[in-house]
Amino acid sequence: MTVSLYVVRCQREKIMPFIQCDIRRGRSEAQKRQLFDKINAVVSRVTGAPTSSILILIREHAGNQFMEGGELLPDYVAGPNGEDLAGEAALKQRSN
Repeated sequence: MTVSLYVVRCQREKIMPFIQCDIRRGRSEAQKRQLFDKINAVVSRVTGAPTSSILILIREHAGNQFMEGGELLPDYVAGPNGEDLAGEAALKQRSN
């Protein structure tokens, strides 16, 4: 997952934090909502910006759009506790 933070000017010269988050495809709507909520809360706390002025964009990509350790990644597969089963399996395979 990559996260970029930009500060942009919007209507009436107000400053608005704009966060872009790139993730592998496969997370549920509930997981994405939780990610939105937690990013919003942290950015508000750190910048002092009201949560109503923060814009967050999540972009989803196929796993094979990411490379780690010279290997293409699989799509995200959620385990029972939200852990990335596909990512863990790929890491184990690479370490053998």
